[in-house]
Amino acid sequence: MGLLSVATSKNGGLLKKAQEASRLTFQQWAEDKGIEHCGVFCEQSGLMMLKLAYGLDAPSVFSSISTKDFWTGSIRSNNWVTLDRESPNFTAFTQFLSPEARRNVRTFRILKIADQDKLNIFFAYSDKPAGLLRASAEFSAELLSVMESHAASLIEAPTCESVKGLTQNHKARLCLISTKRALDETTKNIEVSELTIQKILTTTIFEEIFFRTKKLFASPGAIYSEDSGEIKAAAIINSGIEDEILKEQLFLEYRDLIGDEAAKKIIILTAGYSDIDEEIIDYLLRG
Repeated sequence: MGLLSVATSKNGGLLKKAQEASRLTFQQWAEDKGIEHCGVFCEQSGLMMLKLAYGLDAPSVFSSISTKDFWTGSIRSNNWVTLDRESPNFTAFTQFLSPEARRNVRTFRILKIADQDKLNIFFAYSDKPAGLLRASAEFSAELLSVMESHAASLIEAPTCESVKGLTQNHKARLCLISTKRALDETTKNIEVSELTIQKILTTTIFEEIFFRTKKLFASPGAIYSEDSGEIKAAAIINSGIEDEILKEQLFLEYRDLIGDEAAKKIIILTAGYSDIDEEIIDYLLRG
């Protein structure tokens, strides 16, 4: 699927699409659309920055701090804006990418999303030529629906039903995945004017980490987080070999997002084993 190629449903209207989107995280929604690298710039602390991101590395997220005047002056159309390397103002938007992404980018797709008096900017880039784009009104409605319910959909509280597969002839290993040292490594050379802004952008990165981790712990497995930097998990891991495999999987999932050195600083701590659903839920929710 080309960048932002949005299919028009023949048997579903705008409301149906918005309802379906409201059950997705931003990352899952972007993945389902086949969008490789994208995010949403939102107004935060008087500035514009990436509040949601998918497929964007940490340096790009921290490069997103900008002014509302830049966006209102650069993106005046309410329709899709497509830029390629031959476009006169193409380089004005490469400032929001890491050096590596900047070298490879060939196309930007940008859309202003109106939400009452708030300014939101959907921002996507690709290292491929722009694909076909359709149904922008539907796209905007879906995106707003996802933005409204994203946090609750991403970090959804596990239930006894959701961990049932873990306790069928197995004891689940309860563990803590700490990303705090990794995030500190990622941000140590970042200069941000306010701690509040750094916290917002670090959360944007952590949410991408959480999404990738959640995919690794798909059924039978469960994860939960109340602290941006720590992930509690329950999974069937019964040997040291499997533990090393998990560490390697996490490293491979995180390295393109936060870099090799930061990804090596992920810590996995064992909190015990259990084959009782209620105990597993109690650990995940309360620790």
